[in-house]
Amino acid sequence: MAEGEGASYARRSMLRARAGLFFGWLLLTLSCGARTELFEDSESPPSAGSNGGSGGNGSGGSGGSGGAKSPPVRTNCQLTGDDPRVAGIKPDEVASLDGADFVVGDVKSYHWSLQMEDCDAVVRDAQFVLQGVDSRVVKFQPSRPAFYHFTLEVTGVAGDRTSCKLEVPVAAVGMRVELCWDTSTTTDLDLYLHNPFDREPWFARNSFDVRSGIDNTTCNTSNATAALRQPPRLNWGYEDSPLNACNTPSFEDFLGIGRCPNPRAADDNNQEIATGTTERMQLDNPRDGQRFRVMVQNFSNLPARPHVFVYCGGQRASAFDAPSTPTNFVANGNGSYGVMWRAADITTKLDPSGKVSCTAAPVAERALTVDDPTF
Repeated sequence: MAEGEGASYARRSMLRARAGLFFGWLLLTLSCGARTELFEDSESPPSAGSNGGSGGNGSGGSGGSGGAKSPPVRTNCQLTGDDPRVAGIKPDEVASLDGADFVVGDVKSYHWSLQMEDCDAVVRDAQFVLQGVDSRVVKFQPSRPAFYHFTLEVTGVAGDRTSCKLEVPVAAVGMRVELCWDTSTTTDLDLYLHNPFDREPWFARNSFDVRSGIDNTTCNTSNATAALRQPPRLNWGYEDSPLNACNTPSFEDFLGIGRCPNPRAADDNNQEIATGTTERMQLDNPRDGQRFRVMVQNFSNLPARPHVFVYCGGQRASAFDAPSTPTNFVANGNGSYGVMWRAADITTKLDPSGKVSCTAAPVAERALTVDDPTF
C-alpha cells in the first residue's frame, strides 16, 4: 500500500471509530430517558391489574395486560354494637352513609332505597330527608328515633350485581309519642299525653267541651307547643333541656322563645297550623317507673284511621292501631268530647347510666269512649 493510501485508510478508520462511539452514546441516552419518564410519577411501577384506585364510581371492566376480569363485588352490611359506619346518627340531624363502607370490590354504580315505616308511611309530608340515592354517599336526615331500614344495591365494573339490607340505628334520648292518620289533610285529630301523677279526667271537671277543658293534666297541641293557644304553658316539674335539643325541624320554633321545655309538642296538624304531617310529643327526662297514658281525640269528628307509635331511647317500644268501632273513628251525633281512644300505657325505666327505655301496652278497659272524658 502506498504512503498516501495508508494515510487515507487511517483517517477513514478513525472516523468509523468516532461514529461508533457517538451512536453508542446516543442509544444509552435514549434508553435512560425512557426509564425516567416511565417512573417519574411514582416510586414503583404499577402492579398488574391496577385500575388506579378502588371503590367509588370506577370505570373499566378488566385489569392487567392479560385482560382478566375484576372479581365480583361483595357486600359487608352486618352491623353489630356501636358500629362506626353508622354511629352518631340522631333524629332531625343530617348524616351520611358511605356505600364504600359496605362494599368490597370495584363498583360502577350505587343505588339506595329506604323502607317507608311508621308515620313516614302514613302521612303525605313525611319529614325525613333522603338525598343522593344514586350516589356512593347518601345524605340522610331521620325524623323519628328508631331503626331505619335501607337496601343498598351495587353494580360492579364487570356488570355483576349484588345488594344488602342495612338496619341503621338512630340514637335518641327520652320518650317520644307520635300520632298519624290516613286523612291528615282533611280530618283534625289531636294527641294527648296524660301526666304520670294522677288519674284525673282528660278535660277539667265541669268543663263543657274540649277547648274549655284543657288544663295542666295533659300535654297537648294547645298548651305545650312553642306558640301557645291555651295558656298557661304546661308545667309538670321536669327541667328544661339545653336549648340546642330543640334545634330540630319538629321543635325548632322553641328556639324563638329561648327554652326547650319537657314535655313539649310539635305543631298541631289541624289543617291551618299544619296539614299532612305527624303530631309529636317529646319528654327528654322521664323518671324511672313512671306511667304515662296516651289518648287520641277526633276533634272534627270526620273519618280517620289513626296510628300511634311509642319510642324510648332510640328504639320503637310499640305501635297501636285504633279499634274498628266506631266505624271510621266517627261518633254518631255531635257531643261535647267526641271519640276518645286511650291508645297506650307507657312505663319508663332508667338504667344506671340514665338511659331511658320503656314498655308500652294497650289500655285494657274502656279504651274507646264517646263523650266520656274520664281517665
